[in-house]
Amino acid sequence: MEKTTLHTGYAVQEGDGPFVQAQRATGADQPLRGPVIAISPHYDDAVFSCGQLLAEYPGSTVVTVFTDIPEHDLALTSWDEQCGFTSARQAMHARAIENKAALAMLKAQDIDLHFLDDQYPDATQNGANLLSDTLASTISSEKAASVIFPLGLFHRDHIRVSDAIFDLLPQFPSISWIAYEDIPYRSQVLRCRERLRALSRTCVLTPFRPALPRWRTAEHKQRAVIAYGSQLQGLGYDGADPIMAHTETYWRVHCEMALM
Repeated sequence: MEKTTLHTGYAVQEGDGPFVQAQRATGADQPLRGPVIAISPHYDDAVFSCGQLLAEYPGSTVVTVFTDIPEHDLALTSWDEQCGFTSARQAMHARAIENKAALAMLKAQDIDLHFLDDQYPDATQNGANLLSDTLASTISSEKAASVIFPLGLFHRDHIRVSDAIFDLLPQFPSISWIAYEDIPYRSQVLRCRERLRALSRTCVLTPFRPALPRWRTAEHKQRAVIAYGSQLQGLGYDGADPIMAHTETYWRVHCEMALM
């Protein structure tokens, strides 16, 4: 079976799905139309995964979904402890401050949707319909022309956000939809392949190659990544290099229900 090697770092086979169109990276795509918004499951995800792209579009808006503080006193989660915190409240306050500092480096605006992170027990109140409705309302109110969102490679919060966005595509046919491969999860090649195969049942996905000089935006992204000190600590990273080692990788998404 013929394979086409992509800039994503792995090969997509023709049998992976009829609507995953593998194209050789021979040139750049047209710039995104503004306003541009990026959907981030948690405070760091958009910057880690598409910080260089955001740096090329100052004035963009990053919409972070899981930003709420649990109402009840909770036992310290292992992830919050690993990040250096002593309570969920302390963790979410600190992450919000880090996020503002990071987005300032990219000249981006921030919107928080105040859903609860999956690691907190109260997160069970986050209904799928409420999430979809809130995302749709936010996209409409921001008058977005281009939306960048997670492919949803790993972590229940990432997958829930990605699935909600894919469900919304038919409602916004004029929007340019760009899915980013979640960093650092994109290094898990089999997850990338499986996710693309699953999504290809309802959508056309083609590689999106931003027309931007990566050397000019890398420094902005690196400074923004460093602002997420607690997240880097939790991941066991000594600085931004492990995140910067990943290539930002994107897929343009076309909803083609008529082809099914």
